[in-house]
Amino acid sequence: MNQIVILDFGGQYAHLIATRIRSLGVYTEIRAPEGFDPRQEPRVAGVILSGGPHSVAEQDHPTIDFDPAAAGVPILGLCYGHQLLAQRLGGLVEAGGTREFGSATVRCEESSPLFANLGEAMRVWMSHGDHVSKLPPGCRIIASTEDLPVAAFETSDQRMFGLQFHPEVTHTEKGMEILDRFLSLCVSERPWNAGLYHRTIVDSIRTTANGKELFLFLSGGVDSLVTLELCLEAVGPTRVRSVHVDTGLMREGESSEVVAHLAKLGYDRIDVVHAEEAFLSSLSGVHDPEEKRRIIGKRFVTIIQQELARMPGQIDWLLVQGTIYPDRIESGATSKSARIKTHHNRVAEIERLIEQGRVLEPLKDLYKDEVRLLGRELGLPPALLDRHPFPGPGLGVRILASPVDRPEDGYDREIGKLRELLGRQGLDGAILPVRSVGVQGDSRSYLHPVAVWTRDGTFPGWDVLLTVARQVVNDLSTVNRGVYSRGPLKNIALVREDVNRDRADRLRRIDAIARERTDHLTEIWQMPVISLPARVNQDNAKCPLYVVRPIVSRDAMTADVFRMPENDLAVLLDAMEAVSGRGTILYDVTSKPPATIEWE
Repeated sequence: MNQIVILDFGGQYAHLIATRIRSLGVYTEIRAPEGFDPRQEPRVAGVILSGGPHSVAEQDHPTIDFDPAAAGVPILGLCYGHQLLAQRLGGLVEAGGTREFGSATVRCEESSPLFANLGEAMRVWMSHGDHVSKLPPGCRIIASTEDLPVAAFETSDQRMFGLQFHPEVTHTEKGMEILDRFLSLCVSERPWNAGLYHRTIVDSIRTTANGKELFLFLSGGVDSLVTLELCLEAVGPTRVRSVHVDTGLMREGESSEVVAHLAKLGYDRIDVVHAEEAFLSSLSGVHDPEEKRRIIGKRFVTIIQQELARMPGQIDWLLVQGTIYPDRIESGATSKSARIKTHHNRVAEIERLIEQGRVLEPLKDLYKDEVRLLGRELGLPPALLDRHPFPGPGLGVRILASPVDRPEDGYDREIGKLRELLGRQGLDGAILPVRSVGVQGDSRSYLHPVAVWTRDGTFPGWDVLLTVARQVVNDLSTVNRGVYSRGPLKNIALVREDVNRDRADRLRRIDAIARERTDHLTEIWQMPVISLPARVNQDNAKCPLYVVRPIVSRDAMTADVFRMPENDLAVLLDAMEAVSGRGTILYDVTSKPPATIEWE
């Protein structure tokens, strides 16, 4: 069977490319670029060069070990792969200048086989800092944006292509059609069928378990529930033991809801461990987001050890995790990928268990949309499958902490540039003295949000807000997010704050109110609510700041801002502020990339 090979340069979306190509009927493998030469592998019908966190301007940047002009098969370069292909064919790539993160409009040449009959313009998803500044000899531009002349190019024989954007993500509106057209240049038949993947996973669990007891942490989210159902099907209920840990960082009513849902499904072999004090005390005085994630993951491992010690006899066991592919790639799954944030199921203690062969992860190669499809095939009810995703560390990464009551010097050094940019839209704003995690050009950023508001207090409209959010991130080097405020934020101050029970309780209540007020807005895929270690001086009172982040996504690899109707927005913010202790609620208006879904 002919195959497409994806050369992985550490991009966030390398595995996603493979998933999309397989869904189009062509078998796909992900390979390291070192030592690969398509001329030596007759089954290879095409090559895709992935994105990555590196720059081709780096002295020892990752590259390919073959001459693309002599490869003999079609080649498609994406993002970093686009820049690398251009460089290897004799073009020039420059750093700086044009930066694009999130949605952009490209003008396309329909005479190119990649864009035939797709229209002259389309929305695509960008995440880059470098850009191709000079075409390779014999190539032509086939797509441009307003700010980027070379958004895509092709060789004169129309066998090699470079795209600065990402067709594999769902937010590139005709991305699958572009990939489909590339495959048409590579193969004449598409025999790959992934319809038996459910059976493949069940068989794999049964083989790996091989008589062992399966020990599963059950959060109640879709990933852990689908994992549980697969394990029950594979080895039966007597060999599956589930533990739900109440960390004190759960959503309101989460633990009781999980047990009730499982009872309805006829599954009652679950223990609830109340570990609120252990988790909260271990996070006291911890402010770095990566350290918080490591501590939470380590605490889970401690509970595993305690629970196993309570079990009679010498039981051979495997820890089962509902890890999905975005968890792995954001934690730095490959040698060339950047660590965006360490997921609790990828801390050092878990990695050691993986090395010892003690961990089973049935969903590790799947994305959230694929997990939900699998859950439907397993017969899980929509009420469980369609719940808003909730991070493993829970509110621990939604309660931002600060060890000091003043920000680092110079965080607002771009305030003049910001005000000039906002002034053109009739807006005002401020750089907030807190930081959040982002993903820009496949690398981690830890930068500041910008809050924007209108001078007359009216809602500016979503087009204005989203345009400004893109501009501030693309134009300001200290910024990776934009948030909307209904009124001016004056005298914003960073305050010394820890993760503690009081903040968790208040955030839990605000989060519950937010979900209640938006139940009818089914397009919202997830809606984190974040507590900031900052205060605004209002009427001589220092009032807390919160952020609500409703987003639209499918696979968690990219996300867009939910454009909430203005009336619903007013109702939501009023309801949240009513229980916030005079707090101000900000609305996150940033896509992923450049911002991650969570703030930490």
